[in-house]
Amino acid sequence: MGRILIKNGIVITMDPRRRIIKNGAVAIENDRIVEVGKAEALKDFQAEKVFDAKDRIVMPGIVDAHCHNVQMLARGLGDDVDLIAWCYDRIFPYETLLTDEATYLSALLCCVEMIRTGTTCVCDPGGYRMDNVGQALAETGMRGIIAWAGMDQWSDDRALPDGMPGKLSTEETLRVEEKLVKDWNGREGGRIRACYGLRVEPNVSDNLYRGINQLAKRDGVMVEMHAAVNKDQVEWVKKRTGHTVIEHMNSLGILGDHWYLIHMAVLTDEELRMLKGNDCRVIHVPGATLHGAYGSATVGKFPELIDMGVTVALGCDSSAANNSLDMFRAMYEAATVHKEARIIPDLIAPEKALEMATIDGARAVHWDNEIGSLEKGKKADVIIVETKRSNWVPLHDFSLIPTLVYSGEGADVETVIIDGRIVMEKRKILTVNVKKALRQAQRATEKLVRKLPYKLKPKWPFE
Repeated sequence: MGRILIKNGIVITMDPRRRIIKNGAVAIENDRIVEVGKAEALKDFQAEKVFDAKDRIVMPGIVDAHCHNVQMLARGLGDDVDLIAWCYDRIFPYETLLTDEATYLSALLCCVEMIRTGTTCVCDPGGYRMDNVGQALAETGMRGIIAWAGMDQWSDDRALPDGMPGKLSTEETLRVEEKLVKDWNGREGGRIRACYGLRVEPNVSDNLYRGINQLAKRDGVMVEMHAAVNKDQVEWVKKRTGHTVIEHMNSLGILGDHWYLIHMAVLTDEELRMLKGNDCRVIHVPGATLHGAYGSATVGKFPELIDMGVTVALGCDSSAANNSLDMFRAMYEAATVHKEARIIPDLIAPEKALEMATIDGARAVHWDNEIGSLEKGKKADVIIVETKRSNWVPLHDFSLIPTLVYSGEGADVETVIIDGRIVMEKRKILTVNVKKALRQAQRATEKLVRKLPYKLKPKWPFE
């Protein structure tokens, strides 16, 4: 850490006025932004490191509001199957086989992909062996939140593999989650947080709902949960409880601003009002719904949630559910897929998609007082994006944000600063030996695939 000056760039502040400063500058001291303004006004700032951002955009680091670090080695294992098969036939058996080393390598690879594409903060809904995920976040310099994916019940139609680490009783689940929050919340000078987590509705009892809710409120942290992901899951809940998903949670008296609900493809109008009334946070994962056919675009009500003022953020999910961790791609999907589904060409504007990936993401994870925008006093999470590339030219003031969302891609990100630390410069990641990480991750994945209880074969012949 030290004093850093980024000058001569187009600074997209994402501040309350959404100012865009041409020939702008950002001054950083240690982990904080100390000034944002015109380059001329900051020319006397004494810095050890100066970035000339001419022909570049300077913007807040991106918040990936939903990403599974433990599933990075599962790329290709969940393609072209429905949600139930994806979970219970493909991914849960994979997670059962993960070792400490494989979990760490998975998270390390995930951090490499996120940093490379401009993500500076990640909200992980949890898996198991999460100490290894925390270790990877700490070493790579990522900002993030981790959780344990709690489960305490299972049935024949939603059976869990023998030996799955999350297959615990209610009391055991509460104990292990409480320990994770105690061990990791506030680590690395506050750069890493922990919260409580629940996996999916069929594997969560009412006692676990209530117990987790009580602990989260006591500790002042969130509860992450995949909820109302598709029609099958909602019908499963309705058959057993008499309520749809959010109706059931509301009947338990647990909803509040600490509930962080992911996917949320199938909702009633009354459930929208419950979410708004309780200030719940909703996470849209367009890449996963397009890959897994959840229905978020065709039957989802994300435009309505946004219009109601519900905090809606964006996530990528995992390399097994979306196959891409590029949040530029997620912004494009959010700004386009609903237009096609509703045949309304200006339904979700690119400006809103950018908000969902920055300041709205920060608000969703209760971190908007420190990240999500470039403002004096906030944490120095900043990315520099090159615009003298074929996908950006020509560029106009009126098309700056639309071009970023519709034409930009993670590969355009040149430099990444997290918590005032330069973690990538000129596309070289400085905190990880990337070649070694790729090599180790490939070997670990091949070892895991050989042990899976199922075998996948290519559709086309290899010679």
